[in-house]
Amino acid sequence: MGRSSAYWKSNLYLSEEVEPDPSAPLQDLAPALASRFGLVRDGLLKLPGVAEQVRFMGPTWHWAWEYGVGNRKVCWLHLMKASVDVTFTLSDSDESRLSKGPKIASVLTRALVEGQRTGPVKWCWLELSDRRSIDAFLNLARRKVEWLAERPAPRRAPRLHGGRSGEAKEAD
Repeated sequence: MGRSSAYWKSNLYLSEEVEPDPSAPLQDLAPALASRFGLVRDGLLKLPGVAEQVRFMGPTWHWAWEYGVGNRKVCWLHLMKASVDVTFTLSDSDESRLSKGPKIASVLTRALVEGQRTGPVKWCWLELSDRRSIDAFLNLARRKVEWLAERPAPRRAPRLHGGRSGEAKEAD
């Protein structure tokens, strides 16, 4: 899963100050890559409840197209000068379900084997190099969205006293 610094420097959008338009890769990428981006983007946005956000992910990832259901992430698309790639996460439960379901495509199996575990989550990376890899990934994304719909969203504890510990909030 680990990518080199040279890989990340090949991001199409490096400037932190200039947020790319969500559809910019359709014009900015080479035609074959733009077509791949369009296919995967359209496929993700057709999934129930999935929203797109272009986010600056820090000095390593730079700009990424983030797809999620509410605050739960499905994946991040990386628009590189020579490729369209995706990072996705799977929980232990997701991995278990994958192993018990229909056989998954070999490109996904490789991404899972090479993925890096951080606690209960595995971070996987995949180059979307052709229509087969895009279809395989979109099938996985569809399943992940279904699984997310089955689980309630995690809730955060309410903030007390306006969020400042030990201080009462002054009335206006």
